Amino acid sequence: MDTVLEIAALLEPLSTADGRFFIRVQVGEDPARSPAELLHPILFAPDFDRGEYDLPGIPKTVQGLATALCELPVTAAQMVPFLVQTCTTDLAHMGASRGPWSIEAAQAVLDRVVQTLGPQTRWWTNVSYSTWCWEHGDFSDGFSSNPVTGHEFDRAVIGIGADATVTLLAFADP
Repeated sequence: MDTVLEIAALLEPLSTADGRFFIRVQVGEDPARSPAELLHPILFAPDFDRGEYDLPGIPKTVQGLATALCELPVTAAQMVPFLVQTCTTDLAHMGASRGPWSIEAAQAVLDRVVQTLGPQTRWWTNVSYSTWCWEHGDFSDGFSSNPVTGHEFDRAVIGIGADATVTLLAFADP
């Protein structure tokens, strides 16, 4: 099965009407595009509410997004817990569940997504966690963020593999 189609099928539950209220997903086939170029269409899609907070410094261009994102020096195994939390947790109310999957179901699906993208996949995000968080898979606290939306909380995660890309944008307001 084509890599892009396989990943899109795995992540399809996040694209349902309920999921679209807290997360946006895009799977692509052009690994030559930059992380900011992959995130930009999600942020500026006509059906995406950018949020009520018009904070100074929120990027409005691809170049601005590029400065908000940083590459993650992590392994595929370290990436899975981060993706699981992104896809199953209400960012505004850490600990509260959100989305179509249980943590166990998300673990299985997102492990498969990471494997399908391949070990050479490079990852970017707009949030920063300590080395301890990455080593222990605990992303419940202790982060800094470069907001990319006008929502109180947002988390962009972009993975670029050899044959496919994955872009996730989770967002929440209290």
